[in-house]
Amino acid sequence: MTNEFMTDAVPGSNILISGCVVRFSDPEGWPSIHANGAHLCAGVESVEVDPRNGFLRVIQTLKEPTATPILFAFIQTDETLSARGIIGGASGGTGDTHYVLYDTTIDRRLDLREQEDRLRVQSPVANVWLGWVHLAASAS
Repeated sequence: MTNEFMTDAVPGSNILISGCVVRFSDPEGWPSIHANGAHLCAGVESVEVDPRNGFLRVIQTLKEPTATPILFAFIQTDETLSARGIIGGASGGTGDTHYVLYDTTIDRRLDLREQEDRLRVQSPVANVWLGWVHLAASAS
């Protein structure tokens, strides 16, 4: 019996790491990449609110799931959003990742298409820290 999926341990030296800070400083709470001399954004083309579901959608530079399969993706809210009770979760991880933001204060998922929900995350200093770890493409 053959298994088409890799199930053996992968050497730790064979990974790619990318990450980005997304800020909600727009007066209406729209997300944007936050990059400056102290904050880099690696592996991300753009960010948007997905018009289909209101999730934060991040378009990545790694596009081929079989060439660079995802090991894990994460989201961490900063101190501003954490104090407001905002938490998040990742879905996907190659090509694009959807991040669901959940407000524990009102006990529901935020729909970033709605201004009322965007204002729950809006602040000049409100960030989410995003990251991905991928298996590097093998040099065959």
